[in-house]
Amino acid sequence: MQPVQKLIGLNIKVARTKRSMSQAMVANKLGVEPNYLSRIERGTVGTPPERLYEIIHILNCDLTEIFPEPSEVETQFNRTEQ
Repeated sequence: MQPVQKLIGLNIKVARTKRSMSQAMVANKLGVEPNYLSRIERGTVGTPPERLYEIIHILNCDLTEIFPEPSEVETQFNRTEQ
């Protein structure tokens, strides 16, 4: 599992829950199954840029809310290397 992918997934989950939206609700708007969104949020599946754009639009959030800071990525990467 890629550190960036995992952090993006976690940020999607946080943004979704802040907006009181269920996985089923977001998945329905994306046209996917809730278990696919769950895998995105866990970082176990890669997400194409187009899909990320759709998610950001559905959640009505900013890119900076979804994409992690470089320092977060480096910290996570260092943890996985140990």
